[in-house]
Amino acid sequence: MQRYPRKLAPRLHRILHTALWAALALWLAILVTSLPKISQARAVVERQRALELIAENHSYCTKWGLAVGTHEHTLCTMDVQEMRAKHEKRLADDLAF
Repeated sequence: MQRYPRKLAPRLHRILHTALWAALALWLAILVTSLPKISQARAVVERQRALELIAENHSYCTKWGLAVGTHEHTLCTMDVQEMRAKHEKRLADDLAF
């Protein structure tokens, strides 16, 4: 009866060791295949956000009575973009602390 546990422990150790290496290999394969998709998804979201911001800038300037296509409307959208950039910089600076 004593010999059975001595044979079982090394066998269980080998099985567990192999299973852990297989799990690590699988995890790495999933990670490597997911990385390009993650960067593509981030690019899509950034493009959508930029389009939303442009639309908001135009709507604010139109709301303030500036006709689309006029020089004043263009200056207004540029000013709104500048205000947004300053605000984002302040937020980024605050997060640095």
